[in-house]
Amino acid sequence: MNRDLYLYEVVDVIGQGQYDYMEHLWQDPVLRMPEMFGLQGAFYILGAGGGRWPQVINIWDIGSEGWKGLAKNLDRLNLKRRKAFYGDWWDEAAQWRSGGFDRLCGGVPGSPSTTEIAEAGITGTLFVNEILTVRPGTPMEFLAAVVQERVPLMADYGHRPTGLYEVLNNQHEVVMVWAADIASHVTYRQNRDTTRGLCDEGTADERITAWEQRSAEYVTGGDTHLMTPLPRTVYGPEDWEDASLENWLAAQESAAQDTAGGSDG
Repeated sequence: MNRDLYLYEVVDVIGQGQYDYMEHLWQDPVLRMPEMFGLQGAFYILGAGGGRWPQVINIWDIGSEGWKGLAKNLDRLNLKRRKAFYGDWWDEAAQWRSGGFDRLCGGVPGSPSTTEIAEAGITGTLFVNEILTVRPGTPMEFLAAVVQERVPLMADYGHRPTGLYEVLNNQHEVVMVWAADIASHVTYRQNRDTTRGLCDEGTADERITAWEQRSAEYVTGGDTHLMTPLPRTVYGPEDWEDASLENWLAAQESAAQDTAGGSDG
């Protein structure tokens, strides 16, 4: 059995180039090569989502051949890249991106493979992206606790894991990606604050704070971002949603009137 390996890219985007850059990923020559990198997902960091913008996250599945597959990809991206594989694609991409950095990641037991995600029909319109620092040497132990304790909790809030990754470039990072939607994520946040006595919008759920106390045994830092998925990826929607400012304002006005009418009643 080969370990599921992934390339997790953080890409700095120029201006409003995230949309064109993400669509340009479909033209990457690697997608024509069997058993090489496959595009699992691409996302841009959502405004008000807690991250740096403009920025795009790409997740590439290294394929079923595991470490042998990585070796083939390293060969492709090394001395052969300039003449055989990349040139025009990278030149075109340069108009939308200015740099970035990679994490080589390994899936852990309980983290679904790309095939399992597709077969289970896991999709999302909002994704939660967690890059956490844990005590050196404990990523696998922490992620085992996530699978056993946190995954069932998050499932009750409409969050399903698409990636629970040990970062293989160091001994102190993990990456976790969850498929969700706006309503589910806000419900989780409301209940978390209600549990902590900070608001009364939600319902108290002691499991949330219990997990945070448990995770504090391992986690020493990190960040959580909200991301919007590129349509037509493994777990993304079929297309971008149709919307206009006028229609959005009209819907808000109608909702306000309905609320006022209910209050009057």
